[in-house]
Amino acid sequence: MLRCTVIVAAILLGAGQLAGCGSAGEPAKPVKTNRQAPVAAPPGSTAAASQSGQPGQQCGVNLGSPIVRSAVSRLPAESVTGARWSTESRSYTGDFDTCATLSVAIVPIEKATASSPEHALLFHKGEYIGTATPKAYGFTAFDPEHTTDETVGLTYKTPGSCDACPDGTYTHVQFRWDGTHVQMIGAPPS
Repeated sequence: MLRCTVIVAAILLGAGQLAGCGSAGEPAKPVKTNRQAPVAAPPGSTAAASQSGQPGQQCGVNLGSPIVRSAVSRLPAESVTGARWSTESRSYTGDFDTCATLSVAIVPIEKATASSPEHALLFHKGEYIGTATPKAYGFTAFDPEHTTDETVGLTYKTPGSCDACPDGTYTHVQFRWDGTHVQMIGAPPS
């Protein structure tokens, strides 16, 4: 029990330090997900460090994983601009996790602006299975409120009077692993 208390305290302390890392003028927003955090095995336990079935893989969100970088390297250049996809994992968003039934890494083009195209790369148990849509969209956001272990939620914004104006239209789409493949629930903007 004491060990769990120490682990929770360490996580909260780390989260508190990260909360101050927002951009100027914007308060940090907490990210919620319906996924449960992995629990570390006690010392001396024979439990495997990985629950993914892949030796050496740790459970938990890791957008800097070599698996994500490998998937990004296989993407063709963006079709409209001809730009390459960013290799900087700090520019990625999502919840890639080798232990999740379905997870996502949202990847922008290199030298992206807020409206630049982004591709949502889908993964099943850490294996890259393809992009969420054939077309890359600007203003693609991970939607943790509509994400579970087998479902990834994304929000697509269609700008209104300007890119940054709040009068845009938001389209929520989910991608669900049905046991053999991904099903799209809803449709991104046309």
